[in-house]
Amino acid sequence: MESFTVPARFCGPPDSGNGGYTCGMVAKELGGVIECTLRSPVPLDAPLEFERSSAGGVVRRNGKVVIEANSTTIAVEPPAPIRLEAATAAMEASPAFDARHPFPTCFVCGPKREPHDGLRIFPSPVAAELYAATWLPAAEFGDHRQNLKPEFLWAALDCPTGFAAGFPAIGKLVTGRLAVEQLQPISVGETCLLMSWPVGIEGRKHFSAACLYQHEKLRAVARATWIRLEG
Repeated sequence: MESFTVPARFCGPPDSGNGGYTCGMVAKELGGVIECTLRSPVPLDAPLEFERSSAGGVVRRNGKVVIEANSTTIAVEPPAPIRLEAATAAMEASPAFDARHPFPTCFVCGPKREPHDGLRIFPSPVAAELYAATWLPAAEFGDHRQNLKPEFLWAALDCPTGFAAGFPAIGKLVTGRLAVEQLQPISVGETCLLMSWPVGIEGRKHFSAACLYQHEKLRAVARATWIRLEG
């Protein structure tokens, strides 16, 4: 892959690409456990140049660095899965429906995206410092084996870490860094449980983690750094 484009459908903010989807495209190319750092907003419908580096890979647009990627390890302790019915019921009160949501058309968590267009993942508190949501990956997001493609796994794990970090109640947050490790294949057309939790705060940096279960088996874990924007 020498270049790729993020279609407008896969936006986060309305004028830039969803961080999880875009980083997942890079991780798919590099393979292994990857951490991506977003250095600038991801342009939509514009060619992005990709090149491998000694550390991993770099994505640029007209010479400007958009994403830096490198190999990593992820050490998180996922909570035990809750019942799918409980997570589904909780989503009705998700902060995603808060009028303060600055990106209501986000491909992942935007409540203004129609079914079969956006992922419509709406994390909601289910316990102290624990969020959960269910998600049924559509067949279009799978490969020829009907396994979920990496870019959609990364997208699905991105926004839940943002809600665990305090989005949208504490203000406008954007993905600064995301790392994902897939432990087992994830089948499309079968319900997943997403769980996320906060890890800490350092100035404008909010740290969080997430995991994905399918059939009560841990399939993927993630850690993230979200940046709180001023104003």
